[in-house]
Amino acid sequence: MIEYDNKNWLKLLFTFKGSIIPRIAPRLLIFIVIAGILSYLHVEKIINLKLAPTPWTIVGVALGLLLVFRTNTAYDRFWEGRKSWGGLVNATRNMAVNVISYMSSDHAESLKTKEKIIKLLIVFAKLMKQRLREEKQFSEVETYLDKKELEILNKSVHPPVSVIAMIAKQLYKAYKLGMVAVQHVAIMNNNLNNLMNELGACERIRYTPVPIAYVLHLKRFLYLFCLTLPISLIDSFGYWSIAIVTLVAYAFIGIEEIGVEIEDPFGDDPNDLPLDQICDNIEKLLFDIYRNQNEL
Repeated sequence: MIEYDNKNWLKLLFTFKGSIIPRIAPRLLIFIVIAGILSYLHVEKIINLKLAPTPWTIVGVALGLLLVFRTNTAYDRFWEGRKSWGGLVNATRNMAVNVISYMSSDHAESLKTKEKIIKLLIVFAKLMKQRLREEKQFSEVETYLDKKELEILNKSVHPPVSVIAMIAKQLYKAYKLGMVAVQHVAIMNNNLNNLMNELGACERIRYTPVPIAYVLHLKRFLYLFCLTLPISLIDSFGYWSIAIVTLVAYAFIGIEEIGVEIEDPFGDDPNDLPLDQICDNIEKLLFDIYRNQNEL
């Protein structure tokens, strides 16, 4: 995600970083060419394209409502994804603090167990990111895992869930060794459930696309409108209809393309969620909690 100063309107007006213009430019060029050909044919009186603009006015209103609904639907998915990752951040913080606070330091294995759980929480966040991006590269987390754990994750069909199982196993081991009370295990298991719920919420967004019938209808409706719009303008505006069509197409297709880009907020497009940065922040914070455990 690109950070920007919303108050610097002049810079935003002319920047292309994060803009959808490069993506829709080829399509705008097609509309410009078609509008230019139709304008030439009419102005030079090769064909007569004198039609009333009323049908396009009515259709334009309906199309605008469809685009508003499309954008709102896409932003709802984007914001739901951001809330889930915010919940993930909170759940990992809570889990780390609970592990440091509730797990006894008297046992010989306690420090090792605390460190392992902290590392597994970091691994979970990074593997969740990879899961949502349909990646499976353990080089990012292999320093936090032993050989056996890497083998388990390599064989796993769902690595993040396997990491949750590893954390739960560490908690059970700590309980059996007397490092943590049963009521505190219950609290930490609730944190694990929160992690699992946030993962499920993100997967629901990632693997539930907007229904294809709606997408097809909107795209066909939109492109047909923009392609035929010059017919309603040529008689009144002549060659100026090329500029008008370009502006209308830029507005309508740009809105639709923004919806396409943000409806899956977990990728690496300029306007997607900053998952790499969120994972790095989780990593830094959890290690900071672990290093300062004696002061908590």
